[in-house]
Amino acid sequence: MSGQSRVLIGFFPTLNFLATIRCGLVNNSIAALEEDMSDDGTAVAPLYFYPNRYARIILTSAREIVGENGVKALLNMGGMPEFIAEYPAANMRKEFSFENVSQLQQAFWDMYGARGAQVFATRAGVQCFTDGLKQFGSVAKAGQLAMQVASMEARITVGLKFFAKFFNQVSDQVSSVSEDEDNWYWHLERCPMCYNRTAEKPVCHLAVGVLQGALAWASQGRRFRVTPVQCIAMGAEEGIIQIEKTPLE
Repeated sequence: MSGQSRVLIGFFPTLNFLATIRCGLVNNSIAALEEDMSDDGTAVAPLYFYPNRYARIILTSAREIVGENGVKALLNMGGMPEFIAEYPAANMRKEFSFENVSQLQQAFWDMYGARGAQVFATRAGVQCFTDGLKQFGSVAKAGQLAMQVASMEARITVGLKFFAKFFNQVSDQVSSVSEDEDNWYWHLERCPMCYNRTAEKPVCHLAVGVLQGALAWASQGRRFRVTPVQCIAMGAEEGIIQIEKTPLE
């Protein structure tokens, strides 16, 4: 990823960015995943990161859902007590590892059980999107400009591609969007929630919540069925979250 991609979001070349989105030329060609080797020749998982600001939003959003003590317990259970006293800085340096994101999500599962974790992680994801709009004001404005198209379906398509591009630019997450007649599909080729995890059912509910928040924002409050149908933690090559195009209400 070039140095230009790491600058603060406020300095993105917005006009060119919007032109790319409008033309549907979302470029998600990021170098393929490669494993590093340790000193003893053992393959180790490569390190990938979220920007500190987004990690901070994840934690502050979780705090709004489970409370101050709940977040402290999650951080302790996830092996990250260093973040209890001070959350990651509000900057765009990519320093919060996918391993940390994954450990935090696993802590939800360990603390609340599978069903409770899905509920809390999804709610935290919705709150993440809401808080993220406030923190990334220029992104929200650019997204609104990009979605100035006629139909709700077209608006959501543009919005999903916009946010996939955003995540690809500011983090090491690799996302893309496809669709058919009935559904949109959010693809996670590199997923922080699944990093080094194994599971029998999908564990990407933080992303489900973020998408629910984004869909409500793009559709003026409509609700859609959002379902993880494929998960890297289950052994799939990529995660896929299905979004039904017909609103629930």
